Amino acid sequence: MPYVRNDGVNVYYEVEEGDEPSLVFLHGWTANMNWWKDQRNYFSGRYKMVFIDNRGHGNSEKPLEYEHYRFENFVSDLDLIAEEIGLEKFVLVGHSFGTMISMKYCVEHPEKVLALILIGGGTRIRTFHKLGYPFAKFFASIAYTTSAKYVAKLAVGKNAVEVRKWVWEQAMKYTPPYSAMNTYKTLRTIDLRKVAERIDKPTLVIAGEEDALLPLSRSKELNSLIKNSKLVVVKNAGHCVMLERPDEVNRAMDEFISTLTG
Repeated sequence: MPYVRNDGVNVYYEVEEGDEPSLVFLHGWTANMNWWKDQRNYFSGRYKMVFIDNRGHGNSEKPLEYEHYRFENFVSDLDLIAEEIGLEKFVLVGHSFGTMISMKYCVEHPEKVLALILIGGGTRIRTFHKLGYPFAKFFASIAYTTSAKYVAKLAVGKNAVEVRKWVWEQAMKYTPPYSAMNTYKTLRTIDLRKVAERIDKPTLVIAGEEDALLPLSRSKELNSLIKNSKLVVVKNAGHCVMLERPDEVNRAMDEFISTLTG
């Protein structure tokens, strides 16, 4: 199994061979690379694709200490994997927290990024629990299953019952409570508004109209802050729009990527 080791943590990734441009996929909080299953199937054999399990998630190592979950760690994980594979210029495809990693990386390594696709993203979060991190941490420690079900309910549109069940099962299987809360602690510190203003790469912003975790207003903000960006809003979809309405998301991605390749 391919890993890179960064500050003592093994980070898992997978590569599918194909043509240029390469697509690098970054998932969100409590998710894993499986969230991209429909995009992986759709683009298989066409483009080279790289899928990463963020530290603390999926098949990556899950350290206990918070120091391993700082924002810069997630960004440097991506850079090490790109170097390990030998990627020179690629499209970053991020969802939720993955959009934040993508934007930060783009500004720090503009020479390596061809374009951005930001799905269900934003420059910052507002504590959706509305109860604060200490209470959320306490609640998750005593009732993680209930907490995960609540987040899964918020993460998808009201009619996506099967997707909601799948999202919850994946979180329970691959993201332990301490990893979720350590990452969430970092999420609360991020504000990338000034970073977004510095991005000058072609950018596609995709949002579910019913997103309850990072509402549509967050994607509209990205669209206004990032020069040369385009916003696509998908109806009848929530935060996990690429799982709920894969055909529409794949089509939007396909059309955007075709503009990069001529």
